[in-house]
Amino acid sequence: MKDKLLTPEDAARLLQVSPDTVRGWLRKGVIKGTKVGGGRLWRISESTIDEFVKASQGYFNHQSGQK
Repeated sequence: MKDKLLTPEDAARLLQVSPDTVRGWLRKGVIKGTKVGGGRLWRISESTIDEFVKASQGYFNHQSGQK
């Protein structure tokens, strides 16, 4: 089954951050995405968002001393 591709706005809503934050992460390579529409528009797969959330939870649990 193919992943649904999300806009930065969709991803931002899921991650509870601003679309500008998501675009910044895309430019810096924090989140992997694909440029479409002549290289002007970003799209992010749902599985990429899922992986990012899981990795972030591990990071924040580690930072707060949780296991």
